[in-house]
Amino acid sequence: MSKVKKQIGDRVMITAGQYKDQTGNLTAKNRSGWTVELEDGQQVSASFPMVALLPSAEEREATETQQIENTSDASSNEDESSDESDPSSQSEEQPSEAQGEGESTDITKMTVKQLQALAKQRKIGIARTKSDFLRIIKEKNPDEDLDQLTGKTLFNRVTELHISRLRTKADLVRMLSA
Repeated sequence: MSKVKKQIGDRVMITAGQYKDQTGNLTAKNRSGWTVELEDGQQVSASFPMVALLPSAEEREATETQQIENTSDASSNEDESSDESDPSSQSEEQPSEAQGEGESTDITKMTVKQLQALAKQRKIGIARTKSDFLRIIKEKNPDEDLDQLTGKTLFNRVTELHISRLRTKADLVRMLSA
């Protein structure tokens, strides 16, 4: 994957420091970073990592057009699949049941990152809790004395057993579908 390089004249946003979240255009490249002319006309110096390239107007329009096409394609595919179903099986109850099943299959088809974002929106933690760790340790080692596992000892044991600190996809699906 090639990385897009910044050039003089590009539209950028400053990501850190005194001028954080301000946008402007690159006017010069210095040894220590970029010179950025802010929208208010002020010229400031920012180090290389503190400057992020903003998409051009054409790129934004192309992205928005692509998103609109993707959503319209998805909705037309749903319409086609519902038209192909057996007309004798369509009662007033069944479409609502089918929609409920569709939601759960949608969740199972999501990526871990998408599930984590959805969990955050619903205010569900993505990090495992102490009780989660104790349950997993008990499953792996039924003879283990769980009363001894507290604080640093618990996390040392979690590390020894290679247990992830974040919930798995299956855990997230189970919690989001409940």
